[in-house]
Amino acid sequence: MSTTTPQQTKTLRKDIQALRAIAIVAVVLFHLWPSRLRGGFVGVDVFFVISGFLITTHLLKEVESNTFKVSHFWVRRVRRLLPASFTVLAVTAITVIAVVPIQLWLQWLKEVQASILYFENWVLALDSVDYLALANQASPTQHFWSLSVEEQFYLVWPVLIALAILLVRKRSLKAKRLAMLTILSLVTVTSFVYGVYFTQAEPAIAYFSTPVRAWEFGVGALVAFAPSIKNATASLLVTAVGLLFIAFASYRYSTAIPFPGYWALTPVLATAAVIWAASNEGIAGKVFGLKPIAWLGDKSYSIYLWHWPILILFPYLLGAELGTATKLLALAITLVLAGITTAEIERPFLAGGSVPKFKPAVVFGTLALVSSLMVGSLAFGTEHAKATIAAEKEKAEQILKGKASCFGAGARAPGKAPCTNPALKGLFPSLAAAATDNSWPEECSISNRSDTTPVACELGNSKSKVRIALVGDSHAKHYTAAMQDLAKKNNWSVEVYVKGGCQFSFASRQREDTILTKACVKFDQNLEKILLAKNYDLIVTSQKSGVEWLHSKNQTEAEVAISGLVDTWAPLVAKGMPILAIKDNPRPIDNVIRCLEVKSAHECSALRASSLPFDPQVEAVKRMRSNLVSLAVFDDIYCDKTYCSPVIGNVVVYRDTDHLTSTFTRTLAKFIKPYIDSALAK
Repeated sequence: MSTTTPQQTKTLRKDIQALRAIAIVAVVLFHLWPSRLRGGFVGVDVFFVISGFLITTHLLKEVESNTFKVSHFWVRRVRRLLPASFTVLAVTAITVIAVVPIQLWLQWLKEVQASILYFENWVLALDSVDYLALANQASPTQHFWSLSVEEQFYLVWPVLIALAILLVRKRSLKAKRLAMLTILSLVTVTSFVYGVYFTQAEPAIAYFSTPVRAWEFGVGALVAFAPSIKNATASLLVTAVGLLFIAFASYRYSTAIPFPGYWALTPVLATAAVIWAASNEGIAGKVFGLKPIAWLGDKSYSIYLWHWPILILFPYLLGAELGTATKLLALAITLVLAGITTAEIERPFLAGGSVPKFKPAVVFGTLALVSSLMVGSLAFGTEHAKATIAAEKEKAEQILKGKASCFGAGARAPGKAPCTNPALKGLFPSLAAAATDNSWPEECSISNRSDTTPVACELGNSKSKVRIALVGDSHAKHYTAAMQDLAKKNNWSVEVYVKGGCQFSFASRQREDTILTKACVKFDQNLEKILLAKNYDLIVTSQKSGVEWLHSKNQTEAEVAISGLVDTWAPLVAKGMPILAIKDNPRPIDNVIRCLEVKSAHECSALRASSLPFDPQVEAVKRMRSNLVSLAVFDDIYCDKTYCSPVIGNVVVYRDTDHLTSTFTRTLAKFIKPYIDSALAK
């Protein structure tokens, strides 16, 4: 996070070191015990303000002494930040390859690569609105999002300073300061206004966005232009108030608020106030100068680098989730590694010493070479993971083609006693391949969140007399592989119209993503017109259950959800089109794939009583009172009287928190077919 230059070390401000200590303690405690310090994430905002102040202060001094050069500034940042961060990233990547299951390599190594290149914040921003990536697990380099924002700030800020100097050319120092203050003020105000708007419009992206966060650095930068408070009493009072508001935000904020937006004003302005007060003497100075506080402030950057990968990777090393004792052990290891990193890597590269002060061209060339080597090396890991996963999927494909008995859903055929096949060994797909077992034809496009025009994915024989449409959200989409098998086997034409997060219903889900909500309404309206125009022989649909619905005070969520389906289906039924709704699948336990890596299928099973949330399709079918509307229910395949298993007939049922593997749905196809036959006959 925010760092100290050699010149700043000579006049080290105890208040800033204390702010660093407070910030890193808040972030680490939030990550260790999020329910205890729900707003500890504001520690990052404290770091941003400190960085804006320190860097701008240093640049102002260089402008005053006529020694300012953008390239020299960048060289110092490279020497100060990258040796330690690259060390942590290298150790993290090696540990991931050594101890983490291969199914996580594709995501995690990709994020290590993004962190090396300092655009991890944009990877997370894009994943946050990618429906297919919402089930991604937190990677050991996820915390590099803030370091990426900071590095992007370091890239742009000196250019703005240079632009200000260029505008006034050879005028007085006062004119240069005024130009710099004007440009930085405009950037700060613009970023804040944009941030407030964008946090409301796109909260997931806004959190990681550099333009949204720029004003936080800007506030720190503007403090660098203001003289510190000279009155000791006023200084102490402002410091106390500032620290109080930082504490307030840390304890009272939570991840439920739209952040940063205007909510970030509290920790940002509070931090700026403490810096402006400059309380380095008296009572505050004595407290800030305490050795534990000074030590934490001095090691804050390395602590931040190490703490998160240790928390994420430690369970894989231990083979168990972290408890209080192991969290404390992880914290101790973090502090030890931080101390070593600061002493042996940060300071030598920062101060020169045994590390020569190379020219900018050499530094940038070395940086490009090292970055390329690290990114390229990790590419081999991701390619190996892809090849391994592909091979594991092929094994499952061969079993499916062989039509083995008691395989997948066949082990719990309706009306028959459960069975096993002794010839089947292992799991299909393997745990390595389960997370990516999500078949979708390569020639078909995938609807993004803002799309409102349904595009059909055509399966089977397009000239067939039997024309079926599969519609709905991702819980309809995961039946694509099953419907494709049925289409080929029965010479059907199946057209798939699916959009992640958009149930085929005129009711709307409760969600923060307003763009997706609006897009879903138009998408469903357009889809209804297409279905009516094409007059399919059958509409097959399904949707995610257990979600929250937008409703008025006069209606319950359940009533809205049921009515939304009835209103959507009624015009289709009136035209004579049968509708087959597939009741949604049960919910597995959290991190079910991770559980199966270390425990038995029974230990990873979910209780039937709590894993079958409300599905409005069930009541909507009853309310339609039409023989053209039917419901396919497979609860007894997924569950016995007490438990719903994540493994059935040697097949892994789930690929993430609620979606089915394509392998399992393909074993379910033969049980879906009788429902389709019955519906078509009507």
